[in-house]
Amino acid sequence: MLTDGHATNRGLARLLLERLRPLASRMDALEPSQVRMRGPRLFGYCCVMRERLTRISTQKPRIGIVLSGEKEFWLGDAGQHFSAGDVFALPAGVEFDVVNIPSDANGLYESVLVEIDHIPAALRGHAVRARQPRGFDLRIPLTAELVDALSHAAILLGASDHATALAEHRLTEVLMLLARVPVAACLFSRPLGERIAWLVMADPMKRWTAESLGRELGLAGSTLRRKLTEQGISLRDTLAMARMTVAHRVLQEGTGSITEAAAAAGYASRSHFARRFRQVYGTPPAAVRPLNSAST
Repeated sequence: MLTDGHATNRGLARLLLERLRPLASRMDALEPSQVRMRGPRLFGYCCVMRERLTRISTQKPRIGIVLSGEKEFWLGDAGQHFSAGDVFALPAGVEFDVVNIPSDANGLYESVLVEIDHIPAALRGHAVRARQPRGFDLRIPLTAELVDALSHAAILLGASDHATALAEHRLTEVLMLLARVPVAACLFSRPLGERIAWLVMADPMKRWTAESLGRELGLAGSTLRRKLTEQGISLRDTLAMARMTVAHRVLQEGTGSITEAAAAAGYASRSHFARRFRQVYGTPPAAVRPLNSAST
């Protein structure tokens, strides 16, 4: 199921695009698709034909901005759509399918990505560490302050081959603004529980075990369990919460019944599922479903 960005403030998106106009590419200088280094930790990507890329991941987290055209990220059967001016947080090590769609106006898809290779000491430990599970969401909400800091940081990072002190200062401003934004938590740290959750959300019906998760994460099953225990969480609870996130998405988007949502969360009993759902979200499953959806 694909979700759109209707809540995005288009006025702020247009302002961001205007600020970032110096980074836009010239059509006569483009290959069919290309990645370009625009400066320290600043990447540009563009294409002139619609394309679908599979199992794309990055080694470090990134902040992305769509400059032209549209973009879709897919994790399993959940997708999210972005338009020009939208900003997204891209976690490291998570494999997405990506669709890039050139604009009808100029025939070009283009984005810029800022790589986050370190977190300033002043921000360590202050960013959001966990969030109430609400499903697959990469969209960073725009504010006037964020548009100002992000546009200045991107322009400065792309201005030369060496990151200046001012560029680093501006990027720190961006991170300070995002430190309390739940969807941006992946830029600051990726606890083991969150890494497991991304894997489970991509394939919720798989019979995940400590061993199968460990193979994906490069850990022995026993090591994975021990690390979770050290963090005060259990593998069972981690799996249940990730599947509950999928169930919430199924209900919220109206793509399945309560019974199907319960199955996605690994529950054979609707009553047990409903009780656990209320504990997590503070509301019964039926209250999350669209009004025109059946309740079965």
